[in-house]
Amino acid sequence: MAKYQYGTKEFYAEQFGDILADVDADGGHYGDAIVEGFLLAIDDWFSYHNNQANAYDELRERVRKALTV
Repeated sequence: MAKYQYGTKEFYAEQFGDILADVDADGGHYGDAIVEGFLLAIDDWFSYHNNQANAYDELRERVRKALTV
C-alpha cells in the first residue's frame, strides 16, 4: 500500500521512483525499456480513447437518425 494519498504529487513521485529505481548505470537497456514502455502506454491509452470516441460518435449518429424518423 502506498504511503501517500492517491492523486497527490507525493503519490506519483513514489510511483515514478519505483520505476526509476530500475535504471541501471551499467547497462542502459532498462532505461530504454522505461522510455519505450511509457510511449507504448501513451499510444495504448490514446487508441483506447480514440476507439471510445468513435463508439460515442456512432451512437450519437444512430440516436439522431432514430429521433428524426
